[in-house]
Amino acid sequence: MSKHKDPLLIALAEGKSYTWTVPDGGDLASMRKAIKHGQTLTMSPVTDPSEIQAGDLVLVKWHGGDIFHIVGEIKHDQYLIINSLGKVNGWVRLPEILGRITKIVEPEPRPDVPGMLAKLESSFQELIEQEKTSAEDVLRLTSIIGDLRWYAGRIGMERWQRMPRSNIWSLEQNLWRLTKQVRDAKAPVADRTGYFIDLGKACVGKAAEIFALFEYSTEEG
Repeated sequence: MSKHKDPLLIALAEGKSYTWTVPDGGDLASMRKAIKHGQTLTMSPVTDPSEIQAGDLVLVKWHGGDIFHIVGEIKHDQYLIINSLGKVNGWVRLPEILGRITKIVEPEPRPDVPGMLAKLESSFQELIEQEKTSAEDVLRLTSIIGDLRWYAGRIGMERWQRMPRSNIWSLEQNLWRLTKQVRDAKAPVADRTGYFIDLGKACVGKAAEIFALFEYSTEEG
């Protein structure tokens, strides 16, 4: 968690709950076994010490900042703070606990890569029919599907979910984002076809980058 006053900290200070969705990308660091991308979390202020239980996800004041960790154990008025990998941070008292997670909404189930490509192809077809797409643009949309299938095969199923770098999304993450955008058909411009062609081509470029990092880099992550 950031040390500056973000909306979450402001809400908790005002005695209010705050809800956010864990964004795609990143490895979630030491909390990766407790939360996952796409979950929607609600954090609420602690109004009664009895609310806190071992296993709760909490935001805690820690060394001048704050950390999002887990209550591992409770002894009287002290709470042992750990991360999801089992590392022990130490004991804190109630005033150091800024809030606790009170609700977790699981994300929409993510299909496998072939399933995403099938959904994407279907959504492109709907777009073609709705927009009366030109023959040239139909070929551009079709080539996106073909290129993504080609790169999915080259990257290999065992690496579809892997991030080639800690700050670079996996093929699956990039493809799922594109699939949802095209499926929902929400574009910030009037030319929806051109917009989704650009997004699709960008996704192909990211797939090429992922493949290159896996195949040609000596620093594969």
